[in-house]
Amino acid sequence: MEQSKKRDHKIMITDVAIRKVSTVHIPNLTVQECAWIADEHRALLGIAREQNHSDEVLFVLFGQFQKAIIFGDEFSVDLNDSADAYSIFARASAREIILLHNHPSTNSFSLSDVVVFLRYRQIGLMSVVTNQGNVHILHKTSQFDYDKAKGLFGIGIADKMKSVVLVQIFCPV
Repeated sequence: MEQSKKRDHKIMITDVAIRKVSTVHIPNLTVQECAWIADEHRALLGIAREQNHSDEVLFVLFGQFQKAIIFGDEFSVDLNDSADAYSIFARASAREIILLHNHPSTNSFSLSDVVVFLRYRQIGLMSVVTNQGNVHILHKTSQFDYDKAKGLFGIGIADKMKSVVLVQIFCPV
């Protein structure tokens, strides 16, 4: 319990955390697609625990059959560290890519996460699964306006983000 109150340091991934990952209902996705994403979250936490010392891991998913896995450190993971991810982005159209990653400190989205989510047209969904198994999701709808989002960068996204509320979905199926 003491670990759960400290959000500024790495939490080691446990079997309990992996089992805790719930299926989240995401608008415009089928129940099966939502269950698949939950399974991917569990797999991601397992890989982070077994192969990366509970540090950050990123899955770049293009459909259910193409995946790039990128290993990071305790504080970040770099999308540019993978030729496979680059290849997926080169082939994808708007909102076709799903990015899943864990946060060892149990925090939700970072400003860097939001910037990546808004910057790339190809990303349709981004999630953070904490090392305690909590899931946070950002999802671009068909009404998402890339040009308006891009405008946030020109006028200082950090300042604007202070007043923007991002909707996170926490609805288990």
